[in-house]
Order: sequence, then C-alpha cells, then structure tokens
Amino acid sequence: MAGMSFAGLVLTVVLAVDGQVDPDPQFDPLALTVSDYAVADRGGATDWAMLTLAASTVALVFALPIVPRLARRLLWLFAAGLLVAASAPTDQSLDLSTTGYVHRYASVTAFVVLPAAGWLIASRAGPALGWAAPFTRRLATAAAMFMAAMLASQLFADRALIGLAERLLLTAGVALLVVLAVRAYQLGAGPLGRRADEGEELGPRPGVGAQRSEQG
Repeated sequence: MAGMSFAGLVLTVVLAVDGQVDPDPQFDPLALTVSDYAVADRGGATDWAMLTLAASTVALVFALPIVPRLARRLLWLFAAGLLVAASAPTDQSLDLSTTGYVHRYASVTAFVVLPAAGWLIASRAGPALGWAAPFTRRLATAAAMFMAAMLASQLFADRALIGLAERLLLTAGVALLVVLAVRAYQLGAGPLGRRADEGEELGPRPGVGAQRSEQG
C-alpha cells in the first residue's frame, strides 16, 4: 500500500503540472487558484490530480498503521474534502453558486485538516517515524503558513498572489504525504505498526531497560 500511495502521489504531481498548462496558456498561476484552472477544464488533468491525491491519501492511511486515531480520521476527512471539491466545481465568477460554496468549504476543510494531521502524526508517532518526524512537522507548519497567506490574500489583499500561496500550500502538503509514504514503505507491517494500531505506547516496553541493565 505504501508503494501505491507513493506512485499515486507522483502521478498527482504530473497531473497537477499538466493541468497548469492545458486550460489556457494565458492564465496567470500567481493570481488564479487551482480551482480556477479546474473549472476551465472540467474532467481534465487538475480534476484527476485531486482524485489521485485523495486515493493516495487513503492508501497511506492503510500503509502507515502507526498514525494516531485522530490523525487517521483527519486524513480521511482530507481525502473526502478532495473528492467533494473535485465533484463540485467552483464558479468562474466571484459570485458563487451553491455548488461553488460546496467546493470552497470542501477545499478549506482539506487545507485545514492536512497540516493538523501532520502535526499530530509527528507529535504522537515521532519515535516510530524516526527521521520523518521533523520533516513532517516542518512541512505541516509550512502548509499552515501558506494557508494563512491564502486567507490573508482573500480577505485583505483582493486575492493578490493567492494562486502562488495556494500552490506553495499544495506543494508542502504533497511533500508531507510523500515523506510519510516513504517512511511507511520502510516500516512495512512490522510490530511497531501493529502496536500503534492497537493503541499501545510507542516507547520502550516496561522492564526492558531493567532487564538489559541486569544482563550487563
């Protein structure tokens, strides 16, 4: 499952890059959001990128059982938000229809829960994540910062550079998932994963240190 998640994330990047060119070469990626590109090319590469990202996230949830229960639910919510956003396109004008509002709030939900899931995973499963924990924490922080930049652009700057902020947010989010997919591949389905899935602590088992001292 980890390999499937990683392959899906690579495909997501390829589709997302392709989707930035297909709708209209005159589009400004710094000023327009990914959703603006998607609505101009319904059923095109950008929509498929959102679907593959959702599927890759689901595969990651199964591939990395050390994910805390709450973080796992947030990842499920992230995937669901992507599916809804891909199914309910935004509007080409700023006057949103019902479908446009559904798309907006589904996207906002996805943008909010992914950094939160990253922080939870890095904090609660840090010992098992090893080298991936600090990367996960930093990427989650970066994603949250870019999300705040998007919000500031929307509310206070007439959407200036909102496209840039969103693309940086998505880059940080996908990179976070890639780091977790790589770590999931390294861990496999070992005992750490099973213990975490059953709710056990990931630290040393009681008595192990004392036994080693006595043997020494």
